[in-house]
Amino acid sequence: MSGGDGSSLATHVAGAQQHAPATTIYLAAHRGATERQLLEEWVASRHQSGGAPHRLFLFARQDAPSSEEVARLVASLDDEQVVLAPLRVTWRPELFEGRRAARWLDLALLRNPRKPREGAKRRLVAAGQQERWAIVQGEPATLGQLRQRWKQRTGGEADSDFAGFVARQAELSLERAEYPIHGVTYKLPQVDRQDVMATPGFREGLEKLARESGEDVGKLRRQAAEYLHELRTERSPFILDLTMRLFRWSYSRAYGQIDIVPEEVAALRPLFEKHSALILPAHKTNLDGPIVETVLYDNGLPPASLFGGINMSFWPMGPLLRKGGKIFLRRGIQDDPLYRFVLREYLAYLVEKRFNLSWFPEGTRSRTGKLLPPKLGLMNYVVQGYREGRIEDLLLVPVALVYDQVYETADFIREAQGGKKRKESFGWLVSYLRALRQPYGKAYLRVGKVMSMREALGPPEDQPPAGSPEARLAMQKLALAVSWRTNEVTPITGIGLVSFALLGSGGRAVPRGRLARYLAMLAENARVRGLPMAQSAALDEPGKLDAALDALEGSRVITRFDEGPETVYSIGEGQHLAAAFYRNSMLHFVLERAIAEVAVTLAAAEPVERREKIFIDSALRLREALKFDFFFRERAEFLAALEEELARTHANWREELLGASGPEHAFRRIFGLGTAHAALRSFLEAYLVVADCLEVLPDDVPADEKALSDAAQARGRQYVLEQRIRNPETVSQQLFGNAIDLARNLKLLAPGPDLPARRAELAMRLRGAHECLDLIERETVARLGKLVGGQPAG
Repeated sequence: MSGGDGSSLATHVAGAQQHAPATTIYLAAHRGATERQLLEEWVASRHQSGGAPHRLFLFARQDAPSSEEVARLVASLDDEQVVLAPLRVTWRPELFEGRRAARWLDLALLRNPRKPREGAKRRLVAAGQQERWAIVQGEPATLGQLRQRWKQRTGGEADSDFAGFVARQAELSLERAEYPIHGVTYKLPQVDRQDVMATPGFREGLEKLARESGEDVGKLRRQAAEYLHELRTERSPFILDLTMRLFRWSYSRAYGQIDIVPEEVAALRPLFEKHSALILPAHKTNLDGPIVETVLYDNGLPPASLFGGINMSFWPMGPLLRKGGKIFLRRGIQDDPLYRFVLREYLAYLVEKRFNLSWFPEGTRSRTGKLLPPKLGLMNYVVQGYREGRIEDLLLVPVALVYDQVYETADFIREAQGGKKRKESFGWLVSYLRALRQPYGKAYLRVGKVMSMREALGPPEDQPPAGSPEARLAMQKLALAVSWRTNEVTPITGIGLVSFALLGSGGRAVPRGRLARYLAMLAENARVRGLPMAQSAALDEPGKLDAALDALEGSRVITRFDEGPETVYSIGEGQHLAAAFYRNSMLHFVLERAIAEVAVTLAAAEPVERREKIFIDSALRLREALKFDFFFRERAEFLAALEEELARTHANWREELLGASGPEHAFRRIFGLGTAHAALRSFLEAYLVVADCLEVLPDDVPADEKALSDAAQARGRQYVLEQRIRNPETVSQQLFGNAIDLARNLKLLAPGPDLPARRAELAMRLRGAHECLDLIERETVARLGKLVGGQPAG
């Protein structure tokens, strides 16, 4: 019988066999007379010629983590040398050539092929179809060795249930023995809360909480048991098959087959064989989890128990997904120390048992299309388990997800403008599935470079004290490294590029010729840099641009006017936030060039002797301002990346900067065509709206952040009507929220020295940056007009 951590006790059994033969008790779980007969025949065949004494203990198999009958048997034993050997019958689905349709018929009729009815079992055995069933034997262990393991695990406290522990170990041993038969695809945790609560660490933690809160420890234990029940998962291969089928059906109508790089997915197999892993996907839509799970399933990889919000546990999805390994978490647990403690212990237990886990590091869907800053809660708990030495290593697997188009943009637009999020329910689910009946293009999944927690943090024995600044910094760097690697492999799509170009027009329609030339420049730049590109992103290839334009026009994100001398395109009425969602998925790839364009333009307005310093200062200041919206490299790496980007654009960029007669001249000589106006305007406009709101606030009382956000919404809408800001997607709660974070970081929300002057300085710098964006846009439009052989348009 294997130990709870997957280690085998077979070596101990072999050592015990050197002494007098011990009695072997076969713990034979059965469902019905046919399985009972198979088990009896199997044991009889093993002992036809006598040998060591044995005993067959038959008991009815239940859908539970352990058997009460086995527990009662163990409680009655007093011979420490007796060997316990778990047995049961397992049934295989029909997966042979010509019979695959039978499996899908089973699913359609909700018939579990791994739990056939008694009549079907008799027919299979009578027909001699031995390929459909097998006797599964868990690793045997002596009662003495199991008692030793129980003491190591629980401390051997009197209130711990040794008999129940052995019964649960028997079930776990059989589950592991089934993996080679059914495949690691069905390796899902089925945790008994008693195993989690029986550890010394859990008991000590509860006692500490009782002392700190003044609550009765018994009351805390009962509440902890309820929390663990809420966090439970159930292992059902049949339900897993069924949910994968349902998932695939739900998204395939909208996206067809998921676009993956097979070599990336195949490379995970040998890694998962050695270590457990955290699968950490980006979160764009409610389909992210189903897509990741089906890709793992279809490629024969072990599943990951996905942690999701308890808002998704509504009937019938909650009960169904629990049986497929999903774990539902409460939100807003900051004021519940008991729940946080239980969750931490539960996570550590699962990782210690080498199950793969998964959650969305961002904590929620991105309403803007770009990757959000990672939430550190769950990651902190896992890292703490690693630092305590519960595991030797853990793999972190970044997963990028991006879509040509998504259904949720209408909801995101409403929420960005102050509307409330729709509550998930069965009715909501039906509406969602109906919406997926129309095509939305393709969905792309990419696997980032896998990280080793041991390599990233160092050995467990060399870790800084928990809660120390060094530990927090290491944790933050680890989480940001995952986000960075996710961004690195996010593919650029054709729809993302078209949205980028049209949003950069400042609300004006763009002639097709100018649009095509600009997009060809972007596609070629991405190709030269070796950036990840979907096939649709090669917009300089025949037919690709028309396909992207037609798709966006079909969903009304853009409009076309073709009754004049040249066809022009623009963002549709009220669709700027939808277009921004698609654009933002690839913004990180142009971010450094965009910052370089603004920094060069600002520096070229200064005296020659100050230009290099102003360039660096301006770039770093923009990096600091944008850090709440984007992920950046460390300072030295960031400056080196700017140098590399500029060298790729113009080998003698520094000489051109120093020799330029002014900002326009410098931009023309170094860049010619710009990206900053398309990449940065909406973010800097949002910062400027908040800065203008701050300037009229009193400086002797702290700013009310909710009132500030509401004021920014109103001022932003006014600025759009007055055309003081160019981009309607600027008016967004998410962008204003990040702008308020920036103001807080600059200490502009609370009274302090020179507060009015510092608020005014921020607004002045932002207006200067906007003047640069206007210049870059003018120069780019003029250059594109010349390149297409016509008059500069618009």
